[in-house]
Amino acid sequence: MKIKFIVSPNFTARKSRKIRYVIIHYTGMRTAQASIKRLKSRKHQVSCHYLIDNSGEIVQMVKDQDIAWHAGVSYWDGKRNINNNSIGIEIQNKGHEFGYENFRKVQISSLISLIILLKQKHNISDAFILGHSDIAPDRKIDPGYLFPWRQLYKSGIGLMPNIKEPNNKELCNAEIKKLQLLLREFGYKLTISEVLDKETLQALYAFQSHYCPAELKQFKIKSKLVTYLKALIRAKNRSLTKKN
Repeated sequence: MKIKFIVSPNFTARKSRKIRYVIIHYTGMRTAQASIKRLKSRKHQVSCHYLIDNSGEIVQMVKDQDIAWHAGVSYWDGKRNINNNSIGIEIQNKGHEFGYENFRKVQISSLISLIILLKQKHNISDAFILGHSDIAPDRKIDPGYLFPWRQLYKSGIGLMPNIKEPNNKELCNAEIKKLQLLLREFGYKLTISEVLDKETLQALYAFQSHYCPAELKQFKIKSKLVTYLKALIRAKNRSLTKKN
């Protein structure tokens, strides 16, 4: 795999560290050149390990062993500061501010090859292949609902619910607590309020964007989300106990 090196000064050096997560972002910038400039800027103090441009070229900006500053305030499954144990991958896309667009086939092809390599190199579980919005749903919405998570899943990357005929009934008020408990068990940071408050809706948006984007078109929240979450929790537990 051909990888180009453009070094960012924005990282925390480490002799070694345990890498548990791959976090996928979109750049949210108009061009790859603008993205790289920002990721190298000492003023902005952000970076990533890898960037994939519109041509599918992979650019490494921070060594795997070092901590890139890509996740910000973050949480997943009881762990905070996800930067410390993650690889951050930025995919060039204008994002919601400048014109959110479909990700290109060459980008996703390069991404799949890269993640397969990283999974093998660092023994990363499929349960920990996540989007930025998963670990920071109150702040971030990338890589967004157009990101082809299912294509990655078909290539052996990540988790997806496989339910043929889920319950399509509207979620009733009595099920809100159950939904919140399942979202939290799966990994999202969530207070159990028993109402569809802002925090819950943000976590739901992140969850649906990743695992069932077609549900974002539904005006009502459906009970099938409970079914999806139960299936994903089972898949997560299998993934975390799997011996590579």
